[in-house]
Amino acid sequence: MNRTTTGQGLATPFSRRALIAGGLGAAATGLLASCSTVTRSTDVQAINKAVRLPDYVPWTGGPEPVLPKTSALMPSAFRKIPDRLVPTRGKPGDGSAVHGSVPTSSPIPPAKANNPYWQGLDERMGVELGLTITPSADFDSKFATQVAGNALGDVFTISGAFSYLPQFLEAKAADLTPYLSGSAVRDYPYLANIPTASWKGTVYSGAIYALPVPRGPLASSVLYQRNDLFERLGVDPSFSSVDEFLQLCRQVTDADANRWALAGAPPNVIASMLGLPNQWQESAGRFTSMYEVDGYQDMLELQRKLIAEDLVHPDSISAFNGKVWFVQGSAVMLQDTYSAVPGLLQQATPGTGFDVRIAPFVGPAGKTAKPWLGNPINTITAIAAGSEERVRMLLRIMDWCASPFGTEAWMYRKFGIEGRDFEYRDGAPVLTKTGNSETALGEFPVQYFTEGPLPLYYVGNPGMTDKVYESLASWLDDGVADPTYGLYSSTKSVKGAALTAWTTDAVNNVLLGRTRVSDWPSVVKQWRQRGGDAQRHEYEEALAARSS
Repeated sequence: MNRTTTGQGLATPFSRRALIAGGLGAAATGLLASCSTVTRSTDVQAINKAVRLPDYVPWTGGPEPVLPKTSALMPSAFRKIPDRLVPTRGKPGDGSAVHGSVPTSSPIPPAKANNPYWQGLDERMGVELGLTITPSADFDSKFATQVAGNALGDVFTISGAFSYLPQFLEAKAADLTPYLSGSAVRDYPYLANIPTASWKGTVYSGAIYALPVPRGPLASSVLYQRNDLFERLGVDPSFSSVDEFLQLCRQVTDADANRWALAGAPPNVIASMLGLPNQWQESAGRFTSMYEVDGYQDMLELQRKLIAEDLVHPDSISAFNGKVWFVQGSAVMLQDTYSAVPGLLQQATPGTGFDVRIAPFVGPAGKTAKPWLGNPINTITAIAAGSEERVRMLLRIMDWCASPFGTEAWMYRKFGIEGRDFEYRDGAPVLTKTGNSETALGEFPVQYFTEGPLPLYYVGNPGMTDKVYESLASWLDDGVADPTYGLYSSTKSVKGAALTAWTTDAVNNVLLGRTRVSDWPSVVKQWRQRGGDAQRHEYEEALAARSS
């Protein structure tokens, strides 16, 4: 799910404002009205109380990465599937029915009765797996409906747009602290293989209430460049300053040829060039929003100029479809996350010479680039409250889902049945037409239960492993994290979607020339009054609670 994030690191969209502000809030309020044991929504300290996170125990039973770990954050890198996969011993399930509620960004796969791949999941997991699968665009409304009808099932991906989430989890989800905190997680070796940072987004009210769906640094945004198009145009794609970046965009743009430099005005890339904080800046326990620093207006001015000079695809704000434009060549550069690489490679037409370059990050003049680190989780997943025996069995299922690259379980999850769902071509597994359907393009939605840390591995494209690795190695230790990740703000939970939508509209008005950049301080004043200051104070209180 490629969506923006709340302060707790969960996915939440900008659209469907009435639904988010009304439907989700109403569902939460109605559900919790009769619960007397949950923490008050105004008790910021209690909601943000710390807990011992699971031990991080890197799994060492698989293939050795082909490139060294230059940073603790660096994903393991592989150029090919190992000749021998690590067998998965036993079945984690107890033969019972398990129902899950999950989103998907891929086409919904065929139902189990017509899907041998899904039937194979049942066999390997040792359960009768039922799933309610919802397209990501509709997931928040579906989640609210399921909450109201008490129909989420045994395992459910969380909607980050859901108001009063800590109270909901306290009332309905299993407290996983006894099973996962500290050394307890070692009972589940693949869950223990998930880095500590990802678990920070699963803590509410002093307990671990969920499992992370980790992304690590691959959630960070970079600037992709069509190297083949730059070569065809005879233009050097490199730049080392804002002015050089502008000039580069002018060189490759030709609206008459249906070619623009950028799919969208790239805020994260520009933020690195201007040294802006990642959402918030924390100093001595005090928070300053990126909206409030002087450099933010410089970013708005540069973005406005890119759009005004027609260097950005004309539909970038009204109907953004950046991946398609980039693959088709109508946008020569695209800001997206590292995790977008497989999709870009999959969409590219074979034989067209499609060649992706990852632009090096550029910092302010004379300074080291400090790019924004993406939040290390995509979303989180909870387990319904139940007996210890039931919770432990479901955790074994989650452990199976987190099996890492190099295991039989990982191979099956991604590629399915050899000869039906995939075939080996030049030593690489390639999904067939049947496999694309049955496995949901290799992204069957049990990946939203949880999964292991994403590896650097790109089917049939070993050179891409090196490109992504080299890009990450160039900046990871200098990356800037969002300091509010893992902290909970009740104002953000209840008003955040509406406030973000309002602020996005204000930004777009500047970018489209409807308002002036110099008017931005008045926008910030309104943002503070509408909830920005309340979020700030709650984050400060939350940080103090977590630090203690």
